[in-house]
Amino acid sequence: MPRVQEKAKILETHREAEGIHRLVFYAPRIVPTARPGQFVMIRVASEGSDPLLARPFSFHRLHKEDGLFEILLRVVGTGTRILSQRPAGSVLDVVGPLGRGFSLPSGPHETVAFVAGGIGIAPLWALLDELTAKTHRNRTEQLHVFYGARTRAELVPLTPLKRLGVHLVVSTDDGSSGEAGTVLEALRRRYEGGSGLPDRLYACGSLPMQVSLARWVSGRNLSVEMSLESMMACGIGACLGCALPAVNPDDPQAERYVHVCQDGPVFDPRRIRWDKIQPIMARPLTFASL
Repeated sequence: MPRVQEKAKILETHREAEGIHRLVFYAPRIVPTARPGQFVMIRVASEGSDPLLARPFSFHRLHKEDGLFEILLRVVGTGTRILSQRPAGSVLDVVGPLGRGFSLPSGPHETVAFVAGGIGIAPLWALLDELTAKTHRNRTEQLHVFYGARTRAELVPLTPLKRLGVHLVVSTDDGSSGEAGTVLEALRRRYEGGSGLPDRLYACGSLPMQVSLARWVSGRNLSVEMSLESMMACGIGACLGCALPAVNPDDPQAERYVHVCQDGPVFDPRRIRWDKIQPIMARPLTFASL
């Protein structure tokens, strides 16, 4: 799928939750071929060279008829802070769509679970939009969304998500909203209590969450796709900064790597060598990490 470099205009900016902002971009050349799970590289600096490198952001929502895309970002560093402060009307260099997106269910008969940890709700929301408009238009009760954050203040507004008609389970680590505990604990309560597994599962969240979820799905009979986010400098496979250790089908012990920007960001978790990633779990990887 061809990528495009475009001068995209910010049409709206919103503070969605504590430290989390939503931006709406007008990018009529990028949006038509964009798919849920893909991402864009946004050059935060409108002039000058600070910060020098572009930042990757997954598509949060796509409005193809209007040429618009939305992103969610968490302010955690200089780049995200600057971008969160860009006013409506600002024009920034954007490259996309990039990467490999989600595959879709074969039809409305499939029960689908979504597991979103914190800012990981961003790419899954775009996928939910597509499924409720296409494969599950009349079967939204087949879509089960597990969304968790550390505290109530970090939950993005859920009214638009509720309007989609999906089954929504909210959890917070401190119990300030929804069920108490992590989003994975909420998932386990649902599917380890005698209920049948979903046919398909999509997930995005912090690296520790992904590691734990990969262990949980291992050996279970369901189709799984995870959006694995990483720090990147280029988004096109040139810098090799987003390499992850992967399973070599010919020799499980041999060294092999995949690159999040080109081979992903969406992966079957069975392709990743999670045991090689664990030592760096202290710093979760996110598209909005700089």
